Amino acid sequence: TNALTTNLTSFFREAHHFEVLAELLKARGRQTPIKIWCAAASTGEEPYSLAITAAEALDSLTPSVKILATDIDTQVLETAQAGVYPEERVDKLDDAQKRRYFRRGAGANAGRVRVIDELREMISFRPLNLLDARYPMRGPFDAIFCRNVMIYFDKPTQRDILGKIAPLLSPDGLFFAGHSESFFHATDIVTSIGRTVYRRTAR
Repeated sequence: TNALTTNLTSFFREAHHFEVLAELLKARGRQTPIKIWCAAASTGEEPYSLAITAAEALDSLTPSVKILATDIDTQVLETAQAGVYPEERVDKLDDAQKRRYFRRGAGANAGRVRVIDELREMISFRPLNLLDARYPMRGPFDAIFCRNVMIYFDKPTQRDILGKIAPLLSPDGLFFAGHSESFFHATDIVTSIGRTVYRRTAR
């Protein structure tokens, strides 16, 4: 399975989603425990981007935010959990973010950076196949990121996955999809509220 997966990712890919998430986090406030699920964690850039967004939106390195990061590929999850990347992977981040959230390696680790412990402690990495009959996690989640995964499935399979994801969203929670994904065939499950951002359809 690991050999068949596609793991194209980067920090703050599709940046507008993180702006929407920041507004949601600010609306929730600092005291409310907030749960986020990253359903295609790959090598970790996306869940760490979520953690940075939480830290900045709530002005704390230890906000009341828990991020579940899952992926079918166990090898990329190992990379994600380690949180170590070549320096060029963070080139597009601003200097303040690099200084605050990463530590530069020295000696044998020169040319690499490591995500700070506070961000890593915000995230739990777990293997998960979205095609499984049932998902083991419990909601509700305030936000679910499942981006650039559905494009690999036909529409009936997309509906099946959405049917398992949507009940895990809080009633006003947000579901984030990839820029090439749309779910006009599943409006009874999720409702579009913007650029590839959805809510659970009210029933």
